[in-house]
Amino acid sequence: MENQSQLAVDEEGLVAFAQELIHIPSLSMEEAAIAKKILERMREIGLEDVREDPIHNVVGRLNGDDPAVELMFNGHIDHVPPGDMAGPYSGEIVEGDRYGYDGPVMTGRGACDMKGAVAAMIYAAKAVRESGIPLKKTFLMTAVSREEMAKGEGILRLLEEEGLTARMAVSGEATDLQIHLGHRGKLEFTITTHGRTAHASNPDRGINAVYKMCDFIDDLRTGYELSSHPMLGPCTFAVIDILSRPGRLGPITPDLCEIALDRRYLPEESAETVQKEIETLLERRAVSDDDFRWEIERVKDFPPFFCEEDQPVVKLAKAARETVLGDPGKISVWKFGVDGTFIHRAGIPCVGFGPGDEGFAHTPEDHVPVDHLVRACRVYAEMIRRACG
Repeated sequence: MENQSQLAVDEEGLVAFAQELIHIPSLSMEEAAIAKKILERMREIGLEDVREDPIHNVVGRLNGDDPAVELMFNGHIDHVPPGDMAGPYSGEIVEGDRYGYDGPVMTGRGACDMKGAVAAMIYAAKAVRESGIPLKKTFLMTAVSREEMAKGEGILRLLEEEGLTARMAVSGEATDLQIHLGHRGKLEFTITTHGRTAHASNPDRGINAVYKMCDFIDDLRTGYELSSHPMLGPCTFAVIDILSRPGRLGPITPDLCEIALDRRYLPEESAETVQKEIETLLERRAVSDDDFRWEIERVKDFPPFFCEEDQPVVKLAKAARETVLGDPGKISVWKFGVDGTFIHRAGIPCVGFGPGDEGFAHTPEDHVPVDHLVRACRVYAEMIRRACG
């Protein structure tokens, strides 16, 4: 049974604001309009020191007696392209049975990823301010841009260039109202094999770079042992793209083949150790095949993170959830990556709690349950009250 937080939430205003955010297209690098809306609303509801930076990050505070930030909330305001999603900017409220949910849901691109959570976080700050509770410590809201580009540009500008910090942080990415402690990291490598061209009618005169790549992929699939984590799960790899040249314009064997290799990794690993493992496989293949020539380049690194359960921020999230929803919830992890990894890497322990199911992110079924918005907002408000009041 859910308990009622002592903090009153403006439910009608929250739902309307979430819809307003969904109405505004905000692809990565195109966040100016939504940033303006968030800036205006933060000021309207009484957040302090509200400002927008040159790349459309928006931040605001509830200042306490101690100006050092005790608790930071983080959410992103950009979204991926809508693709073939029907009514991507409608914010329409419909019955959730089509999504397997008993109750009304709000639809639209970014509903669960993560405009609903951003609205709930901001309205939680509104609830705390309007309660009149004196704050001993300071709360910071960060609504950041450029998250979907998977490079952390928005949050890193705040952390590295502006030096924002906090004692603890909460990411509002979708957790289905449970508590998440982190996620695996993502590395992407470009791996190239080289050959020698020949006429396709006489292929033995050449060295087919595609066949050489096939040999290496077979090595990956049969001889690459991966580690696992008790909560984050096993490491994985996947070939996500492949090309060769010169291509199909003439009957010629390819002298180059290139793949994009996705490798998910754990906090106890590093980009360097993972790359060395892959290089070892390539080197072994070269030892057994004199014609095997290769190159590798690391092109992406979205780091992993894991917040230990004994951290104060985890205890805060569990206590706030239990106060509002009646139990501390389940401890789990995300499958996708979130900006919390950069926050955690900056020395700010970060936990996840948000409305919606991450399984619907980036899909044509993007939605967030309306009651998730309200319940998340109440839990967020209780977190602020406990940490800063």
